Amino acid sequence: MSIETLRPNAAGDECNITYEAGAACPNHYQNVDEETPDEDSTEVHEDNYGTYIRDLYNIADHAVGSGTINFIKVYARCRAYGEPDQVSLKIAIKSGTGSGAPDTVSEGSEETVTTSFANYSHQWDTNPATGAAWTWDEIDKLQAGIAMRQAEHIAFGWCTVCTQVYVEVDYTAITPKTSSDAGSGVEGTPMQAIAVADSELGQGSDSLIVKIETPTKGGGTKLWT
Repeated sequence: MSIETLRPNAAGDECNITYEAGAACPNHYQNVDEETPDEDSTEVHEDNYGTYIRDLYNIADHAVGSGTINFIKVYARCRAYGEPDQVSLKIAIKSGTGSGAPDTVSEGSEETVTTSFANYSHQWDTNPATGAAWTWDEIDKLQAGIAMRQAEHIAFGWCTVCTQVYVEVDYTAITPKTSSDAGSGVEGTPMQAIAVADSELGQGSDSLIVKIETPTKGGGTKLWT
């Protein structure tokens, strides 16, 4: 199995989180797109205690992945300003069918964040929009994001903060066959070489050596000159 990591690269369909350090809406994606987390330098944060408030971000198209997609896992690096007294984070995606625009929002389970930055994640084995395995077209149209609310109910509000969001696509690549695969036969297959009689194929430079490959598992005899 292999993994390709995809990061936010454009605004998504929702930019609702109330506060940020860095770019304001609709460009919140710029605060969570870094490969190496910059923690509080750029982030988004929310102090609403009751309702979850959500951002969604477009992510880069895949560049190296191929073959069968096993699952996707979306990560968010977050913390609380103070000791939390409630769950305050949900990881979210918006997906669609084939190359069509995404139309289905799905959220992971609620998380209780700590006062130190840590990575939280949620895995989707199938596409919620189709109920079937992911396709690469659907990955390229995927949006990823977060829904947050205040972590503790106090007068001045201890926000939930997120500094990084990214998607890992776990896939099994298809290994192309090469010419050597066709000529070697089954591993461990004995090879025989015989000389065809001179009377049949001539003498000297006109003679021919034929190798007979006898497969050990099924198939017929192969002749190689």
